[in-house]
Order: sequence, then structure tokens, then C-alpha cells
Amino acid sequence: MDEAALLRTAFTTFANLGYEAATMRAMARELGVSHNLLNVRFGKKSQLWKAAVDWRLKEAARDVEIAFDPTRSPEEQLRDLVFRFCRWAIINSDIVAISQQEGREPSWRLDYLTERFTLPFQRRLQKLLEQVASGTSLRPLGSSALLALLVHGVGSFFALGPLYERMLPDAPQGSAGRQTDEDRADTMAEFLLAGLFAG
Repeated sequence: MDEAALLRTAFTTFANLGYEAATMRAMARELGVSHNLLNVRFGKKSQLWKAAVDWRLKEAARDVEIAFDPTRSPEEQLRDLVFRFCRWAIINSDIVAISQQEGREPSWRLDYLTERFTLPFQRRLQKLLEQVASGTSLRPLGSSALLALLVHGVGSFFALGPLYERMLPDAPQGSAGRQTDEDRADTMAEFLLAGLFAG
């Protein structure tokens, strides 16, 4: 059994159903493997959850990490980071979903996500915001608020596709017609940056 396929299925199941509702037996059925295989490989459901989260978030971080390029100015890094994160949201709705699942109440899983992933990224983002603010006019929006706008604002727009498909369509963009997801992500990035850098 391909490890990546196993972990992707596990992560998707946890993101869609939540930890309590996701069972090892159901995941084994989905994968077409024996329930015992998952038990032998991971032991407990909690270990499978951790392995799936570690694998998926490490995989997804690559596209955003590139923005922290010390050869560029802090402002260039921040602008690139916001654009990358908005586009990241298009293909990482499962991460938005698991953060919504786990963010509702205190648990060891929320602690795990926060300590291993959210806080290290937030510290880097906060430092970057402080560097940008020292050299230019930047609205005093903290890293936690900016992360909320990116993950649960922009991210939810793409994660909740069926909801937004039922709303009124966006106005067409000139002769090109409707916006693509990438166009929408870039427009959201421009909107957020305009607010951050407004006088």
C-alpha cells in the first residue's frame, strides 16, 4: 500500500468527518486494505491522525514557504506570501476543513496542530509584519488576524464551493468572461494587501 495514498485518505476522512466520527475500519474499507494493516502500521487512531496531519501539512507548506526569501525585502516577502497563500487556498480546502473541525473546542489535536504548525508559522509571519512595519506604513493587523483572513476567509471561500456556487455569480471580467479560481485568489490577495498597506 502506497504510504502517501494511505495518509491522504486518512487526512481527508478526518477533515471531512472529524476525529470522533472517522473510524479506522471505514478508512481501511476506503483504501481496500485490512483493518489489521492500519493497526499494525499505526497502532492507534491517534497515531494515524498525527501521521496524516504531519504528512499533509508538510506537503502543503512548500508552496508558501518559498515566500520567506531573505534575498528579497520584507515588503516583497509579505506581498508574495499573501498571493501564495490565497492561491494555496484553492487546492488545500482539506486543511481549511480540518482546522475548522479541530478549532471548535480544546483538545489534544488542537494543541498538536497549534504547537507544531500554526504557532511556528505565525511567529515567522509576525516577525515579517514587524519588519515591514518598521520600513513602511502598515496597518496594525496582527499575525493571528491576518491568518484568520487568509485561512478562514479566503480558504473558506474555496472550501465551501457548493455554498458559493448557489450565490449570485460574480460580475464578468471584461471580454474574458467569468473569473477563474486563480483570478479570484489574486483579487482577494490584492484586496487584503490594499487594506494592509493603506495609509
